[in-house]
Amino acid sequence: MTPNPEIDARIRNLVDALNAFDGVATLGSCGGHPEPLKGGQWPEGSWYVTFQVRRDTHGWRALEFLAWLINHDYIEAEPRVRLYPDSMPPYLNRPGTMLKFALEGFEGASTDALASFMNQQRERCFIPATKRKRKNAQASLSSARGASAGGRC
Repeated sequence: MTPNPEIDARIRNLVDALNAFDGVATLGSCGGHPEPLKGGQWPEGSWYVTFQVRRDTHGWRALEFLAWLINHDYIEAEPRVRLYPDSMPPYLNRPGTMLKFALEGFEGASTDALASFMNQQRERCFIPATKRKRKNAQASLSSARGASAGGRC
């Protein structure tokens, strides 16, 4: 569980699910708020989480998995969620350090449903960047594919 009390309770599980990936670090989030909104708050029924990935095998492996999971698997059941890259103008800031990623939901998309799906699929399908024999990795992936229903890998 994320110990930061500033994280909206409505999005905390999703922040935790993203931070569970080695190489992913969340930067900001909003779980949606009723009117009147204060600076930076999103309206009720919408939400976002921004994150960066470490520039190593762990970060890229996590990003690759998340891109597939959200944009190709989860979107079939929940089209109101999207994951995309974002950046502040590098030429005005620190070139090479501004890339981040945004995960957003609209029109009542559930953060808890996505967090649960993400955790299940990470356990079933994600192959972390560790040194293991290819044979063991393939056996692990094959057994994960035969696991319970809900998503594919």
